[in-house]
Amino acid sequence: MARYTITPWRHHSDLLKVRQQLYGRSKDGQDHRRHAVNRVLAWKLRGSLPHAIESTALLIDAILHHASSASNSPFSIRAVYTAAFTRFVTGFCDIGRNKERSLEPSSMLDIAKQIGMPVEFVALRHEATHEEMPGIGRLVKVTERALKWLWEVYWSKLPEDESAEIVAASLASLKDEARRLLKEFRMTHREALRAKQSVVAQDSVSRTSEVCRSLCGNSNAKMSAFVEVLIQDRLLSPSKRKLGALMDGAFLIWDPLLKDIARKQRRFIPCLVTGILEAVGASSSAPAARDVDKEALSQWLIQIDFDENWMASRSDHEQHDLEVEIWKWCTLHANHWTSWLGQKLEQHNDAQIPGEWAELLQASRLGYEEAGEDNAEDLADPDVDARGALSAVGNASQSVPSPWSRVAIPISTPIGVVL
Repeated sequence: MARYTITPWRHHSDLLKVRQQLYGRSKDGQDHRRHAVNRVLAWKLRGSLPHAIESTALLIDAILHHASSASNSPFSIRAVYTAAFTRFVTGFCDIGRNKERSLEPSSMLDIAKQIGMPVEFVALRHEATHEEMPGIGRLVKVTERALKWLWEVYWSKLPEDESAEIVAASLASLKDEARRLLKEFRMTHREALRAKQSVVAQDSVSRTSEVCRSLCGNSNAKMSAFVEVLIQDRLLSPSKRKLGALMDGAFLIWDPLLKDIARKQRRFIPCLVTGILEAVGASSSAPAARDVDKEALSQWLIQIDFDENWMASRSDHEQHDLEVEIWKWCTLHANHWTSWLGQKLEQHNDAQIPGEWAELLQASRLGYEEAGEDNAEDLADPDVDARGALSAVGNASQSVPSPWSRVAIPISTPIGVVL
């Protein structure tokens, strides 16, 4: 069943317009920040408003209050800055605590580290709350940093307002360009590595990463199309690779490029992981255990999740969300390689399975082991092994198109008839 999200704004374009007014001048060169702040305050009266939006409006309102300092005292300016900043920090830390759902909540400092907030923000918030209000100079600088942080974690991640027709028309050409660009990179980077030309290799990574990010922009549809080229064209796996072979060569070629894109475009990792999970969990006529492509993609998921350099590009909160997403797919799309991924996550010292998925993961794995990949053809035939307990329901026995279990549908009989 579809889930509907109620927002204070009517159209997504309204939110994008406010973003443009808050962070930059409009085409007419006028400063519309006051209008944007007032609009956000009106949205707040309508209902629930994301804390990032409210905090941005309050911080910019403090800047505007400071700009009209001719009629405002220094104390009032410090007070407005302090109130806006402390509310911004406290709100985000409270959100982090609510997500923890722990009997012993973490400190604000720990929460800030988890969500990627600079720890200096928490220190200044503590000083402003329990000691004297900071000076205007410090407040101005920290407000600018806070607005930059809000842009990175929220505003820059908003999808662009593109119609389905426009996106669909551009996806085909985008895929062609991405295919050409990635194949050219593979050839250039491989030659540079063979010649041990590290400078040329690094230059190739930086240049290709910049073009790829420019090609996708902030569009989810374009980024998904880019990932689709990587997966469906089998670019991430050596062409002549056999089952069980190492992936070191593929990692050596593609890892630097993908990490550079992920470091500069925060939305790329979730998009890449989702695309790989969909490919690994997809059903196919051939047994999954002998699928070389699914094995290669599963190895990529382990690389992205556990490699230290990949982990360094994510906050603790993003790492947690990534592992939860993999847990969900391992649970709900059980096959040989999703079961293998689940085992790898369990074996990892830092990975802790979320409680709500633990029993489901165990049940899906048991169902998969009972069904078995080698019996896939038998499970597709409702007449095989229909004796014994299933003979009571005859041909009503049906096979579920997943390795969970076989379901039996009782024979339909009129009310009052005893079999």
